[in-house]
Amino acid sequence: MLIQRLGILHLSEDSCRLLAQRVYCAGFAMLLILSEVFSSNIQSTLPTLSTLFRVGLTGCGVLLLLAKCVFLTRYETKAQWVLLAAVIGYTGFAALYGDDHWFLLAALVGLGAKDVDLRQAVKVFLAVTAAGLVLVQLLHYTTPLVPFKYYCRNWDYGYGHYNGYGARLIGVFFAWAWLRWPRLRWYDWAGLTALLLYTMFVPICRGAGGAMILLLLLFALQKLLPRFFESRIYHGLLLAVYPLLTVFSVLAGYFFDPMVPDQTPILKKIDRLFSGRFEIWHNVFWETPLSLLGGVPTDGDEHHSIDNMYLALPMNKGLLGAILVAAVFLILLWRLCRGHHTGELLCMTALLAYLLMENKVFLVATNPFLMLLPCVFFTAKDRALPVLCPVVQHSPEPVAAASDR
Repeated sequence: MLIQRLGILHLSEDSCRLLAQRVYCAGFAMLLILSEVFSSNIQSTLPTLSTLFRVGLTGCGVLLLLAKCVFLTRYETKAQWVLLAAVIGYTGFAALYGDDHWFLLAALVGLGAKDVDLRQAVKVFLAVTAAGLVLVQLLHYTTPLVPFKYYCRNWDYGYGHYNGYGARLIGVFFAWAWLRWPRLRWYDWAGLTALLLYTMFVPICRGAGGAMILLLLLFALQKLLPRFFESRIYHGLLLAVYPLLTVFSVLAGYFFDPMVPDQTPILKKIDRLFSGRFEIWHNVFWETPLSLLGGVPTDGDEHHSIDNMYLALPMNKGLLGAILVAAVFLILLWRLCRGHHTGELLCMTALLAYLLMENKVFLVATNPFLMLLPCVFFTAKDRALPVLCPVVQHSPEPVAAASDR
C-alpha cells in the first residue's frame, strides 16, 4: 500500500486493511445516501440545503474512494496503476462531456472494491439503501418535504418518476439476493417475494419487477438443474445476451414506427408489453446521430430519456464508451463463467434483462454488482476472483466397485 511506502501512517498490514475497509464503506455509504435521499424530490422544497448536502456527499465520497484507491490498495503490477489512472481519467472526462456524474462515481465504487471484504461491503449497501428508502417514504407520506411531482400515470413515490423508485427497490432486491445465495431460507424467499409483489403492484414498475421475477425463477431452476447452470450451454447463452439485446434494441428502433405500428404487428405487441418504450427507441434512433464521444443527455426530459442501457450508452458515451462498457461486461461474464461462479452469473443475467428496460447501470443504489469490477481490472489469471458467492460443489459420481465390473 502506498500509505505504508510513504510512511504517512505507521500501521501494521492488518490495521491498514481495516482502515481501507472503513474508508471504502464510508465513501460508498455517502454516495448511497446521495442517491437514495438527496436525489429525491426534497431538492424542490429544500434547494439550498439539498445542494449543500449533494456537494458535500459527492465531494467527501469521491475523496474517500480516491484515497482508498490510491493510498490504501495494494497493486501487484505497474500495469494496474496504469489501468487505475486510465479508468478514472476516461470516466471523469465522459462524465463531464455527457453530463453524467454517476459514471465517474460508479467507476470509483468499482475500483475501490479491490481487496475489501465484499460481504461486509454488500451488508453496508443493503443497510444504507433500505434505510434511505424507508426514510424517503416516511417523509413523502407524512411531511411536505418530499412532495409528489406529477410526471405520468403513476405516483412518483418522492423520486420524480415511479421507475426511479423501482430502481432503488431493485438495488435492495439484488443486494439481498446476492448476499444470501445459495443459503436462501424460507424467510429470504418470503421477503424477496414480498418485495417483488410490492414492486409489481404498488409502483407498478414492470422493468424492476420483471427482473426480480427472472432472478427468483433462475434461483429455483438452479436448484432443480444445477449442472445446466455450470454448463457451456448456459455460459455461451449468457455471453451472447449483451450483443443480442443490443441488436434487438437497434432493430426495434429501426423497424417499429409509432405512426404506423400495424406495419409490424409482432413489434406492436412487444411494445405494449414494454409500456410503449419502442416509440422512445424509434425517436432516439432516427433523430439522434451517433458520434464517437456521444454527449446526448439520456436521463432527463421525457423526450430525451432512454429507458434502455443498450441504446443510452452510444447516445451518452458515444461509440467509444459503448464499446468500452460492453467489453467490461463481457470480460466480467467470461471470467465468472470460467470460474463457475454461478451465483454471480444468475444475478448478472437478471441485471442484463433489467437494463433492457431501464438506464440505471451507473446509479450506485441500483447496481451493487459494480463491486465486481476488480474481477475485470485487477485479477491475475492464476488467482481466484474476488466474488461473494461460493462455488457450488457437486458430489462426485459413485465409482463402481471392482467386483461390480
